[in-house]
Amino acid sequence: MKMEDATRFTERCINGEPASCSCACPFHLDMRSFLSKTAKGRWNAAYKELRNAVMFPVIVAALCDAPCRGRCQRTIIGDEAIDLPEIESAVIKYANNRKPESYFIPPKTKSVAVIGAGVSGLSCALNLSHKKYSVTVFEKENGWGGRLHAETGRLGTEGGNFSTETDSSGRHASFKDFDDDIALQFSVIDNVEFKYNTEIKSLDELNDFDAVYIATGAGGESFGLIDSWDSELLTTSSPKVFMGGMLCGVSLMEAISHGIELSRTMEVFLQTGKAFTAHSFDRINCGRYLDHSDAVSSPIIKASLDDGYTEEEAKQEAGRCLQCDCEKCIDACEMLKLFNKKPKRIASDVFTDAGSSTLASRTLTRETYSCNICGYCKSICPEDVDIGALLQFSRVSRLNSGKYPAALHDFWLREMDFATTEGFFASAPKGKEKAAYAFFPGCRLGASNPDHVLKAYEYLHNKYDAGIILDCCGVPAYWAGDDDRLNENLEKVRDSWKSMGGPVLIFACASCEHVFRMFLPEVKFVSLYELLSDEEGIVSLKIYPEAAVFDPCAARYDDGMQSGVRKIAVRSGIEIEELKEKNRCCGFGGHMQVANPSLYNEIIQNRIGASEKPYIVYCTNCREVFVSKNKQCVHILDIAFGLNLEQKVPSLQKKRNNSLEVKKILMKEYHNTDFNPETYEWEELKLIISEEIQESMEKKLISEADLKEAIFLAESFGDKFIDESGRMNLCSLVKPVVTYWVQYKTVSPEVYEIFSVYYHRMRFHKDR
Repeated sequence: MKMEDATRFTERCINGEPASCSCACPFHLDMRSFLSKTAKGRWNAAYKELRNAVMFPVIVAALCDAPCRGRCQRTIIGDEAIDLPEIESAVIKYANNRKPESYFIPPKTKSVAVIGAGVSGLSCALNLSHKKYSVTVFEKENGWGGRLHAETGRLGTEGGNFSTETDSSGRHASFKDFDDDIALQFSVIDNVEFKYNTEIKSLDELNDFDAVYIATGAGGESFGLIDSWDSELLTTSSPKVFMGGMLCGVSLMEAISHGIELSRTMEVFLQTGKAFTAHSFDRINCGRYLDHSDAVSSPIIKASLDDGYTEEEAKQEAGRCLQCDCEKCIDACEMLKLFNKKPKRIASDVFTDAGSSTLASRTLTRETYSCNICGYCKSICPEDVDIGALLQFSRVSRLNSGKYPAALHDFWLREMDFATTEGFFASAPKGKEKAAYAFFPGCRLGASNPDHVLKAYEYLHNKYDAGIILDCCGVPAYWAGDDDRLNENLEKVRDSWKSMGGPVLIFACASCEHVFRMFLPEVKFVSLYELLSDEEGIVSLKIYPEAAVFDPCAARYDDGMQSGVRKIAVRSGIEIEELKEKNRCCGFGGHMQVANPSLYNEIIQNRIGASEKPYIVYCTNCREVFVSKNKQCVHILDIAFGLNLEQKVPSLQKKRNNSLEVKKILMKEYHNTDFNPETYEWEELKLIISEEIQESMEKKLISEADLKEAIFLAESFGDKFIDESGRMNLCSLVKPVVTYWVQYKTVSPEVYEIFSVYYHRMRFHKDR
């Protein structure tokens, strides 16, 4: 696997992208981080964040025209934009450690000339000097500052003792403050030389320098290179000569940012001989506006002091920040919220976990198999990023590498094998080889309630002369990441469909339909519930006066199936409530129950809590999940056919028996063919199992047949542990993936009482 194989799933993710205000900021200040620190009163940390972004915080706080405020998303909900300039001034005022850091970096051998000691030249020189390049600044005037003198009205004298004047924003600006700010930022720098009263008349004078930055200010000397200026790279047609700042027609703040950006571009140039920048910002159409429908209005905080905010006021104003970042998937998905990883981090972990060496981190295993693969994250993402598809990709990769936890899917894969062999049956209508329609109920519908399949097929056989295909769509293999097994099963399904003449398939299961839509697009299909909803002859049963429809995750994009269910329910006289969040997974999806039982239960409780009303469901898995937690619910087929409600989930063994019974009845009734299921020696054993143990078995996915097989083999070959005093036996049954253990007593011949049942993934080998 290559990194891009994983990251392609999240390349459109906008989580972590700069907020709209940061995009509009000439310095791309991380407003979320800056305002978060300020809101907590972390003045020194907030000051450091500001200084690192703007270089000269006092100058910027006083003179910036705050384009960020025009992109503040507070305005979307009718509030005033956050007052960033006042907050910045407060951070500067309340920070008690403003001394710049100095890091030990070996000095560079390359040297740079900067023409102009205005803000653009100064910001470039300061940044390069931090990287230990030797910088010489040439200034024709007798001091630094350039345009800053004009910004304060040139009210003072050469000593820098300038008076205070108010700028257009109402903030106070003093060249003395600016001068002090510049001096402070250069106070730890020893590799910058300032040459004042020195006018450069020809670039030939600077031939000894490895790079040159022309920052002579508005109306300054361009040395004939202005027409060749590249606004992206700030390069010119002359090798090693760069140009920027107000000379190029930008604002004072943009001039500072030019110096900062150019220092990075120039560093690349000095190292490689080529000018390159990875920074690309659209300041006009920048940033994404997010959905703030749940945001609470918060009025702007006005300063109570003449010189700005108090500490508490500054914290309150910073706290108004909406921290604009798209986390819709994380906020909505229990799994993503639990593991608290950003989508792009998950993609990175998928790649890292796929490493073939022993150094592979395996940090994502639990998360990979805790996903319902339900697609909800994609459905609410403004960019259609599908984390489920990414984790499905991870499952496939893990299985192909032989490093996947097989026990997490073993039970359902064995159930799939049963459905595609013993439980399989496919036939056109009696006496025919072809069919225009064929019913594909899926492997779970009849297992849970035989009448759901039998009544539905009776209607379809009579109305549409439909054939029948009892089979598994292969979703257990899909969720396990076993593509080979899935494709093998799909080929078998395709063969059954073709042998019947390629009929329109009638689906009762949304998961089956979803699998066919993904992998068998040539198959035309229709929902059973669409057909039933248009059938006036069916009298629906009014089971509840009011109910909420719980749409399964797999039916998300099937409007026909969803509307058909509602028509049937409304026709019965039930008043329907729509859930706020549709197509949420009940918890069954992806087979995550074994991988993360606590998360599984949390998801179920959240789905149950979506409405106090009973649920109308049309997914067997949803019904069983809710019934197991005592949530009142009914399958839509119970309403359509007026069936007796069975508010109980059949045992695992009963489900298998039900599937075989459905096959037996259909073969006999519609084809006059007897079906005799395969029998096993241990089936005649009788087990006494308490309700408590039976419930435990169901949670652990251990069937009665597994216990019978284990006891039969133990009794037949004496392969067991015996407690003589208590007449208790302990035996095991080793399957390819798991090992079952049963503690039991013999009550009478072939009758056994069960006391304990469990399983594990460890393997025991016997020495013979």
